[in-house]
Parts: sequence; structure tokens; C-alpha cells
Amino acid sequence: VEVSGSRVHLTGKEYQMLELLSLRKGTTLTKEMFLNHLYGGMDEPELKIIDVFICKLRKKLANASGGQNYIETVWGRGYSLHDGMVEMRAMAG
Repeated sequence: VEVSGSRVHLTGKEYQMLELLSLRKGTTLTKEMFLNHLYGGMDEPELKIIDVFICKLRKKLANASGGQNYIETVWGRGYSLHDGMVEMRAMAG
């Protein structure tokens, strides 16, 4: 993907999470929603793994954008992508 003109390498799971956040910009997504999107109910890991993925994704996005935080934590509920802040563009190759 490309963020602020910089190419960002994401793992498959990170990309899927950013994709889901982008599709639901401005809405709060629960950890359960992420697990269902990533694993489809099959061999799901612990909920805590979502926090780990979000942490890694935030770092990569921040590094590419000069420290900008795109993903908001909604305490006790989940995560939300700030409306209008990230534009995903898949990179070929």
C-alpha cells in the first residue's frame, strides 16, 4: 500500500485489517469482527493478537507518514480508522 506517498510493506493479515478498517471508515470495529474477517471462525487465536496486529500496523503507517496516527482506539469497544485520513492503494509487484 501507499501512505503519504511512501510505499509500505504489510503482511497479509495487516493488509486485511487495514482493508476492513478502510471499508468501514469512521465506524468502530470490535476485535471479534477482526478475528472473523481474518480467520472466518476457523482456528481463531486469542483476541490479544488483534492488539498486536494493530500495534504493528500503526507503527508502519506512522513511519510512512511522519508520525501520523490513523487508527483510533475506542476504549472498551475496538478500533476505528479516522474518516478521510488514509487512502489505500494496492501496489503491484
